[in-house]
Formats: sequence, C-alpha cells, structure tokens
Amino acid sequence: MNKYKKLPKWRKQTVSAMLALTLLIPAASPVLAADAKSAAADRIAEVLDTLEKNHVSGPKADKLSETGIRAMVESLRDPYTQYFTAEQLQSFEDAVQNQYVGIGVRVGMEEEGVYVADVFAGSPAKEAGMLRGDIIVKVGDETAAGKKIDEVTSKILGPVDTEVRLQVLRDGQTKELTVKRKKVQIPTVVAKQFQNVGYIQIASFSSDADELVDKELTGLKAQGIQSLIVDLRDNPGGLLETAQQLARLFVKQGTLIHTRDRNGVDQPVEFANGTTQPFPVFFLVNGNSASASEVLTGALQDYGAITAIGTKTFGKGSVQNVIPLKSGGAIKVTIEEYLTPKLRKVNQVGLEPDKKVEGAMAQLLTAIRAAGASRLDLTLDRHSATVNGTEVQDSFDVIRENGQTYVPARVLAALLGASVEWNEASKSVQLVAGDAKTSYTPAAADFVLKNGTGYLNVAQTAAAFNGLSWKDDGKTLTLGAN
Repeated sequence: MNKYKKLPKWRKQTVSAMLALTLLIPAASPVLAADAKSAAADRIAEVLDTLEKNHVSGPKADKLSETGIRAMVESLRDPYTQYFTAEQLQSFEDAVQNQYVGIGVRVGMEEEGVYVADVFAGSPAKEAGMLRGDIIVKVGDETAAGKKIDEVTSKILGPVDTEVRLQVLRDGQTKELTVKRKKVQIPTVVAKQFQNVGYIQIASFSSDADELVDKELTGLKAQGIQSLIVDLRDNPGGLLETAQQLARLFVKQGTLIHTRDRNGVDQPVEFANGTTQPFPVFFLVNGNSASASEVLTGALQDYGAITAIGTKTFGKGSVQNVIPLKSGGAIKVTIEEYLTPKLRKVNQVGLEPDKKVEGAMAQLLTAIRAAGASRLDLTLDRHSATVNGTEVQDSFDVIRENGQTYVPARVLAALLGASVEWNEASKSVQLVAGDAKTSYTPAAADFVLKNGTGYLNVAQTAAAFNGLSWKDDGKTLTLGAN
C-alpha cells in the first residue's frame, strides 16, 4: 500500500527525501553512523571495481551494481520492500492505476481451451472485433491447444504499439484477428443493480477510485436502492489516501488506522467531514483482499458501518513508500505496520469476515440475500451468469452425468438461505433451512465429491426444499429460490 497520493511532484520528492534521511539516521551518534555508512559504501565500491577489472567474464559495472542492490533488498526478508528499475517502476505505477499493456480482454479456461470471458469497452480487442466467448486457437503461429492460461496470455502480451495475430474459434468457424497492443485501462469501479440492492465492485485503490465510487453510489441512490454491496474480493490494495477518502462515504469522522514506525511511535491516520448511508452496507472480501482493502474493511468493521461477508483477508498490514533514486528507478520501502482503529492486528493474520462463506458465487448470493432480496434467480450458461437478470462475473462448475445435474452445495445453500453443515457422526453433509433439513452422503447418488467440493443432486434437493425451482437443458441451467 502506497502512503501518498495526488501530491505535486516536488512535494513527493521532498517527502521521500525527508523520509529517507529519517530512516538512515538513528538516534545514536550521527558522526559514528556517518562514518560506518561511508566505510560500507567504500567497501561495496571496492568490491565492484575489483570484480569489474579482474573477473574472467568481464562483468559490467551497471549489472554488478543492480545485482548488489537486489541482494541488499533481499537481505531484509521483506517481500514488500522492492527495488525497481525505471521500467519496473512504470509497470508498478500502471498496476496501481489498474493499467497494463495488452489488448484489453479477460480470459478464462474451459475444456476447449482459453476463451475470452470479457472484452473491455474501448480496448484494442474491441476495435479488432473480438467477442466474448471466442476461443483462442492460435497466437501468432503457435497453437494454444493444450497450453495453460498463463502460457497463452504471456504470448498475447508484448510491447506497446506492436501487433499480435490471433486465430479464434467462434460458432464453429475460425477467424483471424490482428490486434495492436496498447495501454489498457482495466475498469477500476463497476456498478450494478439487483433490483433494490446496489452493487459496486472496486478492483484497485487507484488515485481516482474514490471519486468513481462516489459517482456510482450517487447514481445508484438516485435509482432508489435500499442496500449496498461493495465487492473488494481480489482487490490487492493501492493508495492509502484513496481508502481514507472512501471511508468518508460511510463514517462521519474517526481514525482510519493506527500506524507504528520502526521506533514504535503510533501515528493515527484520521479522517473527517464524512457521511453515513441510509441503508445497510455489506462488503465482500476473500483471501486476495489485501492492503488498502483491509484498511477500509477493518476500519468500517470497527465502526459497525458494514457487514463483511466472505473469507479471511490476505493479511498485508504494512505501509510502503516509493522513494525515487537519483540514479533512476526507485525503492519501495516498508515504513510502518498498521492496526485497525480498535488496534486489531492485520499483518500476517488478516481480517475475519462477519459471516464466513466459501465460494465466489455463494458469497455473492449470500450478500444479495442478506441485503434484502426476497427472491434469487440464477442463470448459468457456458460463458456467462446472471443473478436476478443482472450479469455477474462469478460462476461455478456444474456436473452433468447419468441424466442428473449436480451443483455445489454452497451455491444451493446460498440460494435457499440455508447453512451447510458436516455431520461427523453420520459422515454426511446436511443442508439446513429453517425447519427443513436433508442429509447427503458421499456414497449416495445425491452427492458427488470432486476436487474437494461437494455437489448436490439438484432434483433431489428441490424435492426436499419446496422453495427451490430449477431447469437444465444441458446448456443453460436456471435456479430460483424464495
């Protein structure tokens, strides 16, 4: 998580320089410290010079110095303190702003190979005519068949303003597309509605994410929403000030976090002039919700402003500052650990949700039901899913065998507002909704265990729970529950 945001360039440099001096000068004798630092620098310079002049490989000074820098950083054993070359710094800044160089698609994996799950508006892929559902057959002259998703995407990515040739399969026919790689802005904030339930997904705490959320929230409130879901799942964090500004949308004033520096000094980060929302707010979090996502979630949990649903967060409870180097590049340095307003530890432990739910679709359905939806209708086909008529990114696997349809137990439980429990005595899974209860055993035909996930026979579940309706034609599955 970066500490500073929207500062003028000279201000950033001044703050960075002051911070660098603070980190390098201890409270003990400054003269002795300066002498020790000078001696260490001389020793490093002497080793570099000796290797450059004498080693049989003829190493270059710039290569040796970069290797030495990385070794110094690695000696700290801190995964969040990093050295960046100028190019790496640009990539890091792009990532914070949710940007990258590519063609502007989101891809997925299925039996036929890598397919296009989403095409970003205004992207090079959109301009080239790529459509959601296209199966990528070739990248350049290389086949994509049998390749892992990372292998295919690495071939699609490349330098800005270069072209990549793609062959895609669409409706049984192959098509050739030539796409120019450009800097692509991944949507940072996406807003949707599930009838009276508003939904805002925040992908990154970029410099403008707070302004985008404020705009979308204003629009949702104008549509008459009666509750709100904020989705921070898979959000790796970003800028601390963005989290600070977002907190002001839900709490009038208070402490965002307590920070503790290398000397144990507590410096609270505070905010004021905020507001509250006239309806319940739910946050979705998972194990990839990190850094600034945890700052915001932890603070709003402590103030009782939200209900968090999902799984335990990542546990990145530290603050970094990016310090430019005169020689080019920068060092991202961990400068503080933070605690929530109630002094809860986050670093390496994460935040527990108020309601634990496993599985992406089950989490979303649970949140929508908790937010007040009286009925849930779910439609799932090959490449898309909708909940109450609104398209969603979350999905799940369906097992179809021997004329029967099996759906993850957690999805059916979330639809029904039920709980999934393991009965150790009977070695069975129990689905409990109010007074209704049914048990499933792994050996029975109503239960399938695959890759650690339990799947329930939909027809038998619907017979046990009158509120569940369903239909499956082998391509499209529809599920509904009051």
